[in-house]
Amino acid sequence: MSGKAKWFTSLFQEGYRAVPQGITYYLFVGLALVLSAFELWLGSVGNMSPYYYSVVFLTFILPITLLTTRSTKKASANPSVMDYIFAVLTLLSGAYIVINVKSFLTRISGVDPLSNIDLAAAFVLLAAVLELTRRTLGFGLTALLLIGIGYAFLGHLIPGTFGHRSVTLERFLEEMVFTANGIFGSPVQVAATYAFLFIAFGHFFQAAGAGQFIFDICAVFMGRRVGGLAKVAVSSAGVFGSISGSPSADVATTGSINIPMMKKRGYSPVFAGGVEAAAASGGTILPPIMGSVAFLMAEFTGIAYVDIAIATILCAVLYYVGIYMQVHFRSLKLNLVGMDDKDIPDFWKTFKSGFYYVFPIIILIWAMHKGFTPSLAACYGIAAIFIFSFVRRSTWITPKHLVEIFTSVVYSIAPLTVATAAAGIIIGVINLTGMAGKFTSLIFTLTGGSILLSLIVSAMICIVLGMGMPTPSVYVLVAALVAPALMQLGLELLPVHLFLVFFAALSAITPPVGVAAFTAAGIANANPLSIGIQASKLAFVGFVIPFMFVYQPSLLLQGDVGMIIFTAITALFGVYALAAAFEGYLISQLNLVERILLLISGLTMIYPDITLNAIAAIGIAVIYIRSRNQVKHQVKVKAGTEEQPVALTHSR
Repeated sequence: MSGKAKWFTSLFQEGYRAVPQGITYYLFVGLALVLSAFELWLGSVGNMSPYYYSVVFLTFILPITLLTTRSTKKASANPSVMDYIFAVLTLLSGAYIVINVKSFLTRISGVDPLSNIDLAAAFVLLAAVLELTRRTLGFGLTALLLIGIGYAFLGHLIPGTFGHRSVTLERFLEEMVFTANGIFGSPVQVAATYAFLFIAFGHFFQAAGAGQFIFDICAVFMGRRVGGLAKVAVSSAGVFGSISGSPSADVATTGSINIPMMKKRGYSPVFAGGVEAAAASGGTILPPIMGSVAFLMAEFTGIAYVDIAIATILCAVLYYVGIYMQVHFRSLKLNLVGMDDKDIPDFWKTFKSGFYYVFPIIILIWAMHKGFTPSLAACYGIAAIFIFSFVRRSTWITPKHLVEIFTSVVYSIAPLTVATAAAGIIIGVINLTGMAGKFTSLIFTLTGGSILLSLIVSAMICIVLGMGMPTPSVYVLVAALVAPALMQLGLELLPVHLFLVFFAALSAITPPVGVAAFTAAGIANANPLSIGIQASKLAFVGFVIPFMFVYQPSLLLQGDVGMIIFTAITALFGVYALAAAFEGYLISQLNLVERILLLISGLTMIYPDITLNAIAAIGIAVIYIRSRNQVKHQVKVKAGTEEQPVALTHSR
């Protein structure tokens, strides 16, 4: 293949990330530390306009990402000459806007002209976002951005509903860079505040040794149960996922311990990877922290973060109960007992060695409950972890550790920030072209105005857009594109956006491209598609619950207390039935008819309706009794007599 051909094909490929070596490494560290100091200042005592701090944030992040992300997978370990030139141009362009930010904040959009230097700086920054989107997230999202940009410039040639007025290059660059609708819009603003600080909180938490403490505590309570090790994986991945907010990072962190141990215990590599991926992906919907996506939702909807967290409690519990019970039934089927006693730590010894890790979480929740900004609450949490790390000598966070933590935070948040900047381009195109209303018309045309069909199409859009993208970025896109259409159908604001959050989270495991499934596949040494299918099966409740709570708000703890309690009880039984149906095992092996009946009964139980729930409960009870009697009969036959009473236990 010729050099030109190789260059052309590289445009359609994702690059690869690597920490630079030599002097470039120290440059990266220096930029990362300055940015981290700025973020801590901004989150604690700083006061800047959102546009201003977004410009400062991207001015650092874009050059850093260019220095840590090669243009192709076959590029050299260190940045190329072009990478250095591009990084310097990007840094200078961002610095130019920072220096002149007051004039940009006071100018009247569409009236005050932009200079050639203004336009050149804007063009460089926009080009950097597009190139880094390709390098970090692949050509799929980049193609979507290019289609959007092409539509902005050529859409005036389209007749009818989907046409729009002509857009000049100056008007386009103005919208993308010099307003709060483009790359410096609300998605990047969230990345520059809540996301950065909560990711930092997770990194501090891990550096202080809390990860091992979480695993040990989960082992104490879950380890002795049937399939104890897999249940430990479910609980530890869920807790850490809520803190980290990144399914793939959670899998890489907790999965490196959980997956190999599950494989040794007798679980297949695919099942072990599926358990880890499904549990990690649910962290985004698990209160109290819910990663950073809940803060994005609060920004978009104006609903208080605390209200969002409270509304998701029951749904998150049902999600993890579903995974837990499938693990339980699979373990019964394979006759996999709990962990060995020697592998289970002593509770009091574990508690005494790490009970103080609970306090930073408590301080974080207290601060948010008191009405402090999420950024300030995260700063309090980080400060608390730093202080409590000195309780034990082995967990001290020294200056060397601080450098490692902050460089790791900046390195890990770079792709997320690029994705949010890319989402800003989509939002800018939507504003320029009036695409939101046209997209709504398109959905209505496809679904005929049916709420159920519109929800199904919306879920599919979340999953398609989520191929390879971070969960917060998926939510930003669908919140701008899909939410208005669902709202026009008369649906409420909270359930609509939570519906999108759920499917944005589940896109991390949904085949064919689920980032969490691919990460788990690397650790489990298994096929990523098979792991994605297994994880989706384990997380099936997560695919069902959003449709249910759109129609029945009691699942979101809204409405009458009695109805909420009734809903919680029936939904738990429904999840229990669904788990048995999917695993084909209750107390004994289930036949196909029993599995289908349990599946239907489980789905019916999740939707609160007294008559339907009563019929479904009877069906579940009949199958349970039949399964129990079948085991009794088998035990008696095995014992050689029909008269001898046999005690039957069903361990949880």
